Amino acid sequence: MKKILFLLLLSTTAYAEEWWESANESGGKIVLLDYACSSRPEAKTLKRMYAAHKNGQTTWGCWNYWSDQVHVVYDDGQSYTYDPTLFSRKIKP
Repeated sequence: MKKILFLLLLSTTAYAEEWWESANESGGKIVLLDYACSSRPEAKTLKRMYAAHKNGQTTWGCWNYWSDQVHVVYDDGQSYTYDPTLFSRKIKP
């Protein structure tokens, strides 16, 4: 049920200041944005994302939701799959 809600909320995002985030292994966070991924224009369904690391480094990539999973492809070519229940919705007031 949580996965269905996640997909529904992603498909109805209407605010520019809305995102999804999860803690990452480096002590930072993974942030899923609702902007087109300009680094992979051939894949029109991908959205922009980044991973902010505790040491201040930021790694950019693209993401989308397929087969009940969040799929991320970083700009350096590495790809990962995450459980969508790890992410929480954030809205800037």
